[in-house]
Amino acid sequence: ALLQILRPHGRAHGIVRVAQKVQFADNLEALWYLRQDVMSALSDFDGEGAARRQMRQINSMFKGRLPDALGPRDHRRLGA
Repeated sequence: ALLQILRPHGRAHGIVRVAQKVQFADNLEALWYLRQDVMSALSDFDGEGAARRQMRQINSMFKGRLPDALGPRDHRRLGA
């Protein structure tokens, strides 16, 4: 899924570099940490808002598959 969201951006240097990292990641934890690299590469082309929307779906794929300390967090407002 990470490679699929990078693919439309073609062979741009930053995209290729990140895609290679994703392709050669050897476990789920490595992919989890590469999300920020993917987000940054997407932001360069699509803007931060569009990149966040694309990454939201990716983040949900990790839910329940990582140790609690690594998984997606529910963001709560202070005082809520």
